[in-house]
Amino acid sequence: MEESAAPSRRTGYLRSLGGGMMTRVLWVEDDSEARLVGASERWARAMDQLRQLAAGHERAPLLITGEPGTGKELCARLLHAASPRAGGPFVAVSAARVPAERLGEELFGVETGADARRAARPGLLELAEGGTLFLDEIGALPLELQERLAGVLDGEPFCRIGGVEALVADVRFIAAASVDLSARVLARSFHGALHQRVSALGLSLPPLRERDGDVRRLVEHFLERLGGAASGGISPRALALLEAYPWPGNVRELRSAIERALLLSHGAPLDLEHLPPEIGALPAPGATGAPPRPGSVRPSPPARGSASLGEAVRRHILAVYAAQGGNVTRTASALGITRVSLRRHLRQYLAADARGKEPLSG
Repeated sequence: MEESAAPSRRTGYLRSLGGGMMTRVLWVEDDSEARLVGASERWARAMDQLRQLAAGHERAPLLITGEPGTGKELCARLLHAASPRAGGPFVAVSAARVPAERLGEELFGVETGADARRAARPGLLELAEGGTLFLDEIGALPLELQERLAGVLDGEPFCRIGGVEALVADVRFIAAASVDLSARVLARSFHGALHQRVSALGLSLPPLRERDGDVRRLVEHFLERLGGAASGGISPRALALLEAYPWPGNVRELRSAIERALLLSHGAPLDLEHLPPEIGALPAPGATGAPPRPGSVRPSPPARGSASLGEAVRRHILAVYAAQGGNVTRTASALGITRVSLRRHLRQYLAADARGKEPLSG
């Protein structure tokens, strides 16, 4: 997701646009703006859930789940900005990016030296006093720290590492995970008590590949925000290729791709040669018969006579559908799209006399 530069004053609010259903959420601090852009059904449901969470529960812990790059930290910032704690600090840290041996000091602080000359370094729980502490990738937290953090969330006092003074955390705790913590609990690699505390309230963010139509909306947003008046737009075939790509890195990866393309295009419309090489792994738009770009991989080039990317995608979807024995669930999983999206494609692609007989089940 896109974030604005850090502002000097923290004030915020949420508002919904688009006929009552929240399809876009704005986080406004001073004159800067960070947006979650999307209008697909799954994204609208997630944003409606976000709005409900923002309306209350300002002290209860919360778990945001989703693949990397789906916007978990920005959602946490939005929840903070909409809460009574908006005037306090928002402190964010990723457990996956801090060495395990340092995580305890980072969270709880540390004291060193003799009793008469002790030096204290506060941890993130103290730095977030009166505000919100966002802990990304909580699954990477060592087990011994998980147990200690569970006690803090239950209101128990804690001490800095090496210290003796009892402290009580006054923070809103928001955690995020890109893995299944329930499975980690069963595997005894995640503390059950901590999971119970953070998962009482939850928000699940869908991957970009399951947000029908939102790639186009996000591309338009990034072109406007990153390119401004200097942007020459994007060609239809490049946009079609972006919409067909599964985006394993989600919105973060899409933004990086657009930033790269804008640098390479020098103000011209974005086209195939401006896109990252890995996106060339999809079937190429065969209108010009141009050779593949260096570094691109095309596992199954379109048959001779193919005139468009749409035709190549149609053949690919029907081939995978046939290989999966007509099972919609397995086909959608193999293609990395939703069953709803697959059914729409199949209804469009299948011959008119076969549509009525196609079960579209699975």
